[in-house]
Amino acid sequence: MRNKEELKAAADLAKKTKRKLAESLGMDSGLGTGKMLVGILTGMAAGAALALLFAPNSGRKSRKMIARKGNGYLDEAGVKYDNLIETLASAFDNAKSSVFNTADEVGAKAKDYRNSVMKTEEETLGKYS
Repeated sequence: MRNKEELKAAADLAKKTKRKLAESLGMDSGLGTGKMLVGILTGMAAGAALALLFAPNSGRKSRKMIARKGNGYLDEAGVKYDNLIETLASAFDNAKSSVFNTADEVGAKAKDYRNSVMKTEEETLGKYS
């Protein structure tokens, strides 16, 4: 009976770890970062096309304005990219820590179970000696 209880406890611990990992990696959020990035880039392209169509300035001025705005968007995208990398690194560190903690817990439980089995075996063999 004890074996089934320990297996159930290990399964519950694995489920908790999986849930924590999903939460720390942001897998539960509705809008993924990739979709958001695609949306931003699509919006930038549409904005640039509309700016060219309705530009009140000359070609030279429009090109300079587009270059300035494009550089601003690139800078903003760079900051968002850096923030994303930091968030992912933090999530990875949290997940790694959670996995190591879970591995330590499972290892300790396995060691306890092994010791229990060995003790029971020694007691049983002692009765027949």
